[in-house]
Amino acid sequence: MIGTERTAPPPGEEEFVTLIGGDAEEIGRAFKAEGLAAQDFTVVHRIGRHRLAAAPGQDLVALISALLDGRLVAATYARRSR
Repeated sequence: MIGTERTAPPPGEEEFVTLIGGDAEEIGRAFKAEGLAAQDFTVVHRIGRHRLAAAPGQDLVALISALLDGRLVAATYARRSR
């Protein structure tokens, strides 16, 4: 897992964490394992298929598609400073 426990973002700024997995249940387990709820992260949008776009010269979409056999599910979580 990625280590996401950090200090809160500066006032007025947001921090985002995107979890990717094979299905919503897997993402939910990762959210819990990372302790994101305890760090005040909330889901930004519903969990579902996402499309990734890469900067010019990078074919990130093709890399991810090959890695996951064309299946990508993601959820982005955010937190605001308190």
